[in-house]
Amino acid sequence: MVRRNARSRERFFARLPGLVFRIDEAGKIGFASKHGLEWFGATDSDNLHNQIFDPETLLPLRHKAIEAKGEIQTIEMSVKTNHGEQRGVRIQMRALPPFTSDCQIDCIIWDITELLEERDRRRESEERLKILEALSNEALFLHDGGKCIDTNNASERMFGYSRNELLDLSAVDIIASETLPMVMANIRSGYDKPYEAIAKRKDGSEFPCEINGRNVSIDGKVLRLTSFTNISDRKLTEEQIRFQANHDALTSLPNRYLFMDRLSFAIKLSQRRRECFALMFIDIDEFKSLNDSGGHSTGDKVLSEIARRLTGTLRTVDTVARIGGDEFTVILPGTETPEDAEQVARKLHSALSDTPINLGGDLSPFYISASIGIALYPDHGETEDELLSAADDAMYAAKKSGRNTFRFASANCSRTR
Repeated sequence: MVRRNARSRERFFARLPGLVFRIDEAGKIGFASKHGLEWFGATDSDNLHNQIFDPETLLPLRHKAIEAKGEIQTIEMSVKTNHGEQRGVRIQMRALPPFTSDCQIDCIIWDITELLEERDRRRESEERLKILEALSNEALFLHDGGKCIDTNNASERMFGYSRNELLDLSAVDIIASETLPMVMANIRSGYDKPYEAIAKRKDGSEFPCEINGRNVSIDGKVLRLTSFTNISDRKLTEEQIRFQANHDALTSLPNRYLFMDRLSFAIKLSQRRRECFALMFIDIDEFKSLNDSGGHSTGDKVLSEIARRLTGTLRTVDTVARIGGDEFTVILPGTETPEDAEQVARKLHSALSDTPINLGGDLSPFYISASIGIALYPDHGETEDELLSAADDAMYAAKKSGRNTFRFASANCSRTR
């Protein structure tokens, strides 16, 4: 029966894909399966002693298995076959009772070369991904209908939450309320084009972001992978470009382009509301002489101060623009009568001329003198060009009247400062 069991055991080992062998008390291999021998390129078990493992390697393995008292022990190492190949192997060992120093040790070796190579490739890939993730500024979320399932390190940096906190959040926690309906609609519809939204951080601060989402199938379930890119810098740059295109570089006031746009809007609004407004054309007296004597830097200083005083005197709904070197225009919505416009003109004259501008150095303080022309809509014009022409003519009439005064766009008007 013992011999029959041994033969059955050997036949079973022979069919296993690995190399099955037995280590004796001296650390020598006493038995090896036929299939394993073929894989290793050997012809019998005797020559495996020195060809696969030497006693210094096998004895520690044997002692480890005995100490484990029947528990399977596993190690991985590299061996060289008789075919000259270096192979990665996994060795599983188990001591047979009684667990004495001379007990039998059954072992099986599995060829895991491809598994180790795949593991190395995966480890290298994971390391590359970690490096790319650390360098990436794009927050990635894997979510189910807006409920976060997984995320990356950039998400922690972008939103100010820890990873564990992010895994407890949903879209409502990181998307501002004004853009949340749009984001949720895009999630439900599977929208896969980039779009912009407003995101919010843990501290409540908000920032513009570009969102790019795509449905993905994982383990048979449709999830959504969404990337967030903080576009604050891009938005700031775009805003700066828009501002520079529409504002005067020196004074930051609206330039001629923006002024004309606002004048057109003022006409349309007045037509709809059936109300009036006033347009003022302001020219600084003797400014060319100041520029010639003091230089352009002095002229720029005066123009900047004029812009500050005009803006500080007018309402927030009013528009003051610089449309030329020393030419300014003002739109006064809701100005119904000449008396209303006259009152504003007197305030502007007072703001400009009451306090001289200290130019520094050897230059004398400069007292601002301004000629102002006033046109009323619709009395003096119903189009942009008509109003501008009327206000410009009135300004020249003010200059001819002695400067530092104002005139209305009326041939018979005699209102002066």
